[in-house]
Amino acid sequence: MTNEKLNLDQAKPIQDSQEQPQARQPIWKLIAAVVLGLGMLYLAFRGCDFQKIGHYMQQVDPLFVAAVFVIGVFSHVLRSIRWTIFLEPVAGRKVSLWHSFYAVMIGYAVNVVIPRGGEVARLVEMSRLEKLPWAGVMPTMFIDRLIDMVMLAILLGLTLTVLPESILKMLPWLVPVGIATAVGATLGLVALPFTSKILRFFTAMPFVKNNIPARIVTILEEKTLEFDKGARCLTNPVTYPMIAGLSVLMWFCYWLNFYVMIFAFHLQDKVSAKDSLIANTIGTLGVLIPTPGSAGSFHVFIQQGLELTSHLEKEQALAFATILHIIAFVTVPVLPAAICMMIESFKKKKN
Repeated sequence: MTNEKLNLDQAKPIQDSQEQPQARQPIWKLIAAVVLGLGMLYLAFRGCDFQKIGHYMQQVDPLFVAAVFVIGVFSHVLRSIRWTIFLEPVAGRKVSLWHSFYAVMIGYAVNVVIPRGGEVARLVEMSRLEKLPWAGVMPTMFIDRLIDMVMLAILLGLTLTVLPESILKMLPWLVPVGIATAVGATLGLVALPFTSKILRFFTAMPFVKNNIPARIVTILEEKTLEFDKGARCLTNPVTYPMIAGLSVLMWFCYWLNFYVMIFAFHLQDKVSAKDSLIANTIGTLGVLIPTPGSAGSFHVFIQQGLELTSHLEKEQALAFATILHIIAFVTVPVLPAAICMMIESFKKKKN
């Protein structure tokens, strides 16, 4: 009896460790991301006249900057609504939009400091708030990001059709990156519903059953079933129109943010709507580079996009990129996340 109790007590920490993924990242990854970000910031601002950059920033219309903030927050609300659709098969009920928005904003706020760390924070928060298994929530986040990649690929494809040949010659990597993004994201979306079958096949193999403790195999099978629930939204055609509509509207908001910022800098006579679409697409590719808060990579890509499409001088393009980055990648996630945390703290004290 004592030995059985000891074995159960020893097993409990192992099982509990399956309940929550670790929210830590290796320190070397964080250091590498910071170094990469600083290096790209140096590359962007090297040889610039900082007085000129400051002069352009002082001319910004705060009303349009406020509009960019509102549009940015609204785009995250749309993402939160879309996520509740993904999560409904996992929960077997309607998921709280507030909890979804809270987890999304916490995730983006963490990304400001730790690249990609926000994904883990978002996963942990939603699992905790809605009492959902993290293995079921995880595939919904894969779906969320894969659809974003598909939208980026579509946007890149549309952009390439109106891109001047001179820019294609200067940025020849745009075409292969667009093709790779489209193929990878599409294959991921197609394969995701079959992941559970692959995992079940793996756990049923004699080699696995004979060499891995039965308790571990049982845990793997349980997590496989939970993962399967998370991918079910891809097999329900009823939800497709709503998911597609929310995705298009969300990405329209991303472009609208960029376009409204043009008015904030009084550049509407220099930067057309088409040029803003091209520059925004190029800037979005910079977000794929894992730097803290997309700092550096966003600046380089936006500056290049505006210089190539609208022939803005470097200082003006960098002033634009800097203000847009501060609003969209720092203020929009951090301020609502702080407010959400205060509300949640107040609710806990009240309860």
